[in-house]
This record gives sequence, C-alpha cells and structure tokens, in this order.
Amino acid sequence: MEYPIRRIEVDEQSLQEISRFLRETFPKNEKFSIDFIRWQYTQNPLGQMEGFNAWDGDRIVSHFAGMPLQMNLFGKKRKGLLCINVGTNTAYRGKKLFTAIGEKTIEYARENGFDFLIAVPNANSTHAFLKYFDFDLISPLTVKVGFGKNIYPDKTYICFRTWDDAQWEWRLNNPTNKYSYDRKGIISTPISFFAKTLSKADLSKNIIDKKFQNIGVRPLNLYIGLGADTTKGTYFNIPSFVKRPPFNLVFKDLAGEIPTIKKEDIFLQLIDLDTI
Repeated sequence: MEYPIRRIEVDEQSLQEISRFLRETFPKNEKFSIDFIRWQYTQNPLGQMEGFNAWDGDRIVSHFAGMPLQMNLFGKKRKGLLCINVGTNTAYRGKKLFTAIGEKTIEYARENGFDFLIAVPNANSTHAFLKYFDFDLISPLTVKVGFGKNIYPDKTYICFRTWDDAQWEWRLNNPTNKYSYDRKGIISTPISFFAKTLSKADLSKNIIDKKFQNIGVRPLNLYIGLGADTTKGTYFNIPSFVKRPPFNLVFKDLAGEIPTIKKEDIFLQLIDLDTI
C-alpha cells in the first residue's frame, strides 16, 4: 500500500489534523492543543512550519516538521530549520515513512535556500538522524539541576541562535507557558511547584514590559543546553533513574561550506528550542 507524501499545509483543517496526529502519537505530551499548533506552525515571523506528512486517506500517519530559525555560524547569519514534532503513528512504523518524509524535507530545504538543519532528538531517535539523514552529532546537551544563576560565562561563542524583537515577541507568546525575567537577564519557566528552567537573554524594554509574569518562588533550577558553566553554581547531574533519555544536538550542513561545529563552539539553551 502506498501512502501519499505531501508538504505541510497550515490552513485551519490541516492544523486540526496535525494537532490530532501529535496528540495521538505523543499522548504523554499535553501541549499539542490547536492554539499551540496555530502559534508554532503559522505565527513564527521567520515563516510557517516546513516539512512533509505521509497520509492514509484523510489522516496523517507520519510527520516531519522544520521550524525556521536563524543562527550566527562562524560570523555569518544563516537560515535553517529546527526539526521538531517528528513521529510516526505506531500502527505505521516499519514502513519507512519516517525516512521518506525526512528525505523530502531535506531536499525541500536545500532547494529553497535553507543553509542547515538542526535537531535535538532523544537517545532513542538520534541514530535515525545520523544513519538515514547523515546528520553530524555535535554533543549531548548538558542536563543538570541545582541552585545559582551566575552560570553563563562572558565568553563569546562563534555559533549561536540570533533573535530580534519580533521573534522574541512570538517565542514568548507560547500559549502553554508562562515566563519571568529578572535583572540578571534570566528567563525562567515554571516546570513544577518548586522548579523552573533557566535561559539567558538580553531583551529590549519593550519585550520585558509586554511579556513577563510573576511565577512565584521556585528555588530549584533545571539547566539544559550547551555553553553554561554550572561549576559557578551548585548543580548536580540528574540521576539516570529519573532522567528522560538525554537529548543530543545534531546538525546537517546544506550549504556545503559551514565548518564542522564542535561542542566548545556553540551556545544553545532551552529558550532556543521548542521544548519550553
């Protein structure tokens, strides 16, 4: 049986079907409401979500999405796609649909002026990105919990995500999250009654005045990313029996001219990703 492959569309009916597919495929993740999908797929100022679906009749059975983003890579601003919401319905696995729509997404990105693809798959999915799509593994992301915000070094990194006010306004309008911002330039998101995430950002007063809320006292910090120096605080590795599979940062050069990115080259944090 053949399953038609079509580019992601973002009309209301298509968004409803994407929401249904993601809620069914990832039942433990509660964020895939239609409001979240509209925000993530249609409101990004850098462009709508790209990628491809495999269909069985009028139902999506496999989905590979790429969110437009910009990064400064070795002194040059480049346009890429952050691969997210990638999955195949359990009843349709083993039919090579994931490989087919991933290859179509890569082909489309290369032909439409995107310089790279980047992703943060978990340990279970990393192999597929490396084997089937020829991504390079940069590094596992650092995952720690602890106390102290003075963990961001003054070092200037040569690979990092770039933002402007329009992008920040969109990013911080995520309908599933609250955000706070303090004098040290830390964006925090509550993840439990006593814990929050940490990300560092230099935001304009316009964004600060419009977007931030009081999230209360949450003394414990969760750090996920690359580039922070957690020895400046009191941080601990999360025990393996409570930690989700670690995330790995993978990268694919579509321009054919981007130098190999090493772990020590890049600064990346949760706010740069789709996760929080």
